[in-house]
Amino acid sequence: MKENITVQMAKDGNPVPLWAGFQLHSLYQPKKEGISIAEKFLEQIGEANSEKIIEKPLLVLGLGFAYHIIPLLGKFDEIYVAESCHALISEAKKIKELKPIFEKCRIIEDIRETPLMSDYHLLILRSEMKFQETFFRNVEDCCTEENIPEEKTMSIKDNENIPIKSPSFNQMRILVNSPIYGGSYTTAKYVVAGLEALGACVKLCDHSVAEPLLKKYINLSSKPSINNGTNKLIDQLNSLLSDTLWHEIKTFKPHLVFFIAQSPFNENLIREMKKAGITTMYWFVEDFRRFAYWKKICSDFDYFFMIQKGEFEKELKNNCKTIYGCLPVAAEPKYHKPLNLTHEEISFYGSDISFMGAAYPNRILFFRQFNKINLKLWGTGWVDSDLPSYNIPLKDHRITIEQSNIIYQASKVNINLHSSMENESISNKMDIKKTSLLIDKNGDFVNPRTFEIAACGGFQLVDDRVAIRELFVADKEIVFFSSVEEAIDKANFYLKNDDLRKKIALAGQQKTLKYHTYAIRLEQMINIAFKHTPRLATGIVNEEVKIREFVKKLKDKEFERFIDSISPAMRSSYSAIMEKVKESKGQLKKYEAYALLLDTFYTGE
Repeated sequence: MKENITVQMAKDGNPVPLWAGFQLHSLYQPKKEGISIAEKFLEQIGEANSEKIIEKPLLVLGLGFAYHIIPLLGKFDEIYVAESCHALISEAKKIKELKPIFEKCRIIEDIRETPLMSDYHLLILRSEMKFQETFFRNVEDCCTEENIPEEKTMSIKDNENIPIKSPSFNQMRILVNSPIYGGSYTTAKYVVAGLEALGACVKLCDHSVAEPLLKKYINLSSKPSINNGTNKLIDQLNSLLSDTLWHEIKTFKPHLVFFIAQSPFNENLIREMKKAGITTMYWFVEDFRRFAYWKKICSDFDYFFMIQKGEFEKELKNNCKTIYGCLPVAAEPKYHKPLNLTHEEISFYGSDISFMGAAYPNRILFFRQFNKINLKLWGTGWVDSDLPSYNIPLKDHRITIEQSNIIYQASKVNINLHSSMENESISNKMDIKKTSLLIDKNGDFVNPRTFEIAACGGFQLVDDRVAIRELFVADKEIVFFSSVEEAIDKANFYLKNDDLRKKIALAGQQKTLKYHTYAIRLEQMINIAFKHTPRLATGIVNEEVKIREFVKKLKDKEFERFIDSISPAMRSSYSAIMEKVKESKGQLKKYEAYALLLDTFYTGE
């Protein structure tokens, strides 16, 4: 709800805030009303006649103009006020009489600022409940670990991002388990970049070295899954790579292991991770209709995220025994960004209309109806299609990330046509009038290209689907088409309207960078884990506490400064400390003994 805050003077001359025209205190005698609320509250908690300072903290839900809090300032040692309305806080700070409130009380404007309290007194400003009920409820939930939901199976609501009293991301060690090849391997690199942008200490367990072996013995065109368990050679390779991952886990000691679709693992690995208390996540960035192995693996992880809503959510409700939720892919600003193009690059990669992607049957038929004079096709499969006379500059070469960025930026109109499971059986010889089969209007996922084109500042025409309309505003941030004919008409229109085309591209870029980056998606995932797996946050915080206890016992200020110079996530790591010692070229040799002692202290051996 919009923070529409106005101020009106009460009958007794004191200011009263109005939220959307609704008064938060009495318009007659707000100060007297506040004293009455405070007195009744003290009676309820049995402290009405006590002159002692109340040691138990006070949590107030709702700031208002603090008439209900001022009488309690001298009664409590600690007061926390939950208030997410920034406009209300700003107005309250203008009132001189409320200066003691901001000096004495800690204002909780963000869930992440909620303190951990085993017990506390609670006072609610009822007039604010209608505006902040969800925020107040979440603050209460976050105060004690006992209030964290215990359900083992649940669906995460759309874009749930409910952080609790979480550690800093720079205290986290996260191991990302990569696939062997394909688009999801690239996604793993984006996940690493997104986590690094959040400040986490990240390590990629890179399995791409196994791709040549797969190419030699297995037909990759059949798109085998490493998790299917139907091929003996793949099973053996999966076992080997799982052992490699477990070795990385034992040496890196991650707080969380992040799996991407097609990344290798086996039952033994899952069992060992559960024994070790390691939190696990899996992001299924594929079409569940095409790759059915999700049924076998979705319950193996603490968190299972997917990119499709609707039917897949219903399937997971019946099959998944852990926490699951839907989060689409995104753009990674480290990779997907505008470039300073040379004249040669613009000449080679630029065009009026372009498409970058594999030559699926629906796409071949779609582009057969375009004028090939001002169209360029990029990606694999086009040379072997029945469009060899079209302009295919790089023939069948796989397009790199940087090349795709140049294409998106140098092309005036980027066509973005999703592939479809339904349309893969379309014959290249079919009647081109049956254009309804070329576009999947019920598509329930958004391809990475949608975000990547936008992040690079490119203009795109994308096939109309509800999943994208939920994220971008039509004709302002992105332009949709529902048929080949409409795509051609709109392409010609925007080719003639440069300013409008650039305006829409800029708006799409701004929306993407603000709401649809990998860092944002991963922050949502990890905050969900902090919310529903308290041991994750507690373990990270306790690790830092242990280190501080150890440093305090040594009483060596120089070593304390040395520890502080190491990344927070790696301060408990013997190898990280020794690496720093090694870099000093013998100057810090004495810390080797400290490192051994710390390792013993940390592991409890």
